[in-house]
Amino acid sequence: MKQEITPILENYLESIYNLEVEKNFKEAIRITDIADLVGRSKASVNTAIKTLSKLGYINHEHYGDIELTESGRAIGKDIAERHAIFYYFLTNILGVEEKRADEEACLIEHTMSRDTVHKFKEFLCTYCKKENIFNNKKS
Repeated sequence: MKQEITPILENYLESIYNLEVEKNFKEAIRITDIADLVGRSKASVNTAIKTLSKLGYINHEHYGDIELTESGRAIGKDIAERHAIFYYFLTNILGVEEKRADEEACLIEHTMSRDTVHKFKEFLCTYCKKENIFNNKKS
């Protein structure tokens, strides 16, 4: 049974997933890419990467490329979607300024259960009278 991961480690998985998407799943991801994206030192990122590797969420050899495992990618994608849902709500429904919405979406994304997030997404889809506002298949 895998150990629960912290919100900080979830944020790293989300960031790596977002880099994969940005690079169309074709280019290598390095410690420097992640450090630049999250605004942390390479040493801090390296520590997180080692932990995620031990937990089985990424594959990484010393000084090598970083690749999400299937379970790491699933978590990264889930956190990225949660972030998008809450960011959309905060900016487009409540009119919160983008920087603040990004920060607050990051806080919210780790606290709600999967079921509550699903219900929240359904509510937004209904509220916005769109079949699909997040480019994901409606479950």
